[in-house]
Amino acid sequence: MNNTSIPKLSGIDHCHLNVDNLVDAVKWYERVLGFSVVPELAFWDEDGRGPLTLEDTSSTTRLALFEGEGRSKGIAFLASGDQFIQWRNHLEGLNIKVVLADHGVTFSMYFKDESGNSHEITSHDYRYIKSYYPNVELGSHSAKKN
Repeated sequence: MNNTSIPKLSGIDHCHLNVDNLVDAVKWYERVLGFSVVPELAFWDEDGRGPLTLEDTSSTTRLALFEGEGRSKGIAFLASGDQFIQWRNHLEGLNIKVVLADHGVTFSMYFKDESGNSHEITSHDYRYIKSYYPNVELGSHSAKKN
């Protein structure tokens, strides 16, 4: 396969982790690794079960904690606004179902690998992406049927 046609990523934005108890997990990550809650994203934790985003002291690594059993939700790759648009086109070109989500301050797209693991590409270029997808409603996950 020619890898030059695959869009670039900017890195990993965050990793999703399922935890037994959200409050205890936050305390553990604070005490052991120095992570703290990202205040501007704390509103996503509406029911006390997550997602609650934590960040390390150098602001280079983020974790999204979810209280619940089962598998963790996978990796959230980081993309610029342009990269985000390219990735959606690329994935859909491979007939991979993409679900868009408008989180109010970020945009995400969700997709699964061949083993059924969920992954995400997220971008903080909110206004730029909203101009491309104005019909994706805030808080919604809009499925693109292939």
